[in-house]
Amino acid sequence: MKKEWCKENYEKSITSRAWNSTPYDADWDKSKKYGEDIPSSLELKAIFEEELTLGKVPAWASEIINRMIKYFPPCGHYTFPHPLIQVCEAIKKETCPEFIYGCYTADSKRKTLMSYYVYCLDAWLKNAPLHIAKAELAMRDNLGKDWDSIITAVYTTLGKPSEQKTLLVTRLIHRLRWWIKTLIWSDDKRNRYMLDVYSGDIRGDETNWGAYGNTPFGDPYFAELELPEIKKLRAEICKKVPDGKNLLDNTEQIWLCAPKVFRHLEKVIIKIGNLNSKNIPKKKGILQCEDTYPKILSYNKWYSSFVSSLSGWLKGDSKSLNELGKITPVKHWLARILRHKLQLLEKHDNLGKLLGTKPSTKRGEK
Repeated sequence: MKKEWCKENYEKSITSRAWNSTPYDADWDKSKKYGEDIPSSLELKAIFEEELTLGKVPAWASEIINRMIKYFPPCGHYTFPHPLIQVCEAIKKETCPEFIYGCYTADSKRKTLMSYYVYCLDAWLKNAPLHIAKAELAMRDNLGKDWDSIITAVYTTLGKPSEQKTLLVTRLIHRLRWWIKTLIWSDDKRNRYMLDVYSGDIRGDETNWGAYGNTPFGDPYFAELELPEIKKLRAEICKKVPDGKNLLDNTEQIWLCAPKVFRHLEKVIIKIGNLNSKNIPKKKGILQCEDTYPKILSYNKWYSSFVSSLSGWLKGDSKSLNELGKITPVKHWLARILRHKLQLLEKHDNLGKLLGTKPSTKRGEK
């Protein structure tokens, strides 16, 4: 007899595991207040019923749900659309890749660029003479940027050191260095380094793959916040800096894997430099990071074509999306979950900003 669509049966299903970073991430009873009602969702119910027709879900399909679709980056990731293509290829091949491109993953080139910006901040914090800091940067690969101008702009923007600015820049530097040290990449799958971050989140079964699909990997975001020195520093900032809580939030929402991280960093530096000012200038260019901005118009065009092809594939045209390959019942169920997950992220999270489809989002190449 067909299982009833109800809270108990839904929460036992593999379908229920796919919705991290969406309103469905709340439980059956609380989902409505987050913008989507699980019990009345016709699409979710149809996906659940599609799972039931499969009988037993193959282990490879469960792994794709648990490691990839569940943790698909809600911002789209700076490598977009690679994470999306990787999910499709996994469905086609009926196997998860060893390494998943998504949240908390960044390549060495991106880390190196961030380390240069950290150097500029650290030089200001240590009150290093500007000409000495410039000389140090001149000995490095310039990464295609004018570092004389960048570090001068950082010094000028931050202005004269003060106790409040020093606290904020100290916090900012720690956060940025933390991401450089903890984020992983395909050729950098650490199983020894930063074990305090990676351990304690894995049970070893297929229902818990750690944070964001890659093991052994806990959640570095919260791990850093729990460090004693960071707790002390955060408390001091909240006590001594006007609007300190807001500035901490700005700092702690910098993600090295986010599409527009360097522009976000630029804004934080400007806010710190204009501390206690009512009018924060909206200037750009101090970090010369425009070449790292997401190409929103291009992404929007590609994504529209992808969604159209995905819908065609789900309707039975297996040639409309080669990345998914031949249609089978299991693959159809997975692809339908993927499409609905993307719809929810586009509507409720930052994927819509990346694509320029979220209301009030500015659109353009920069």
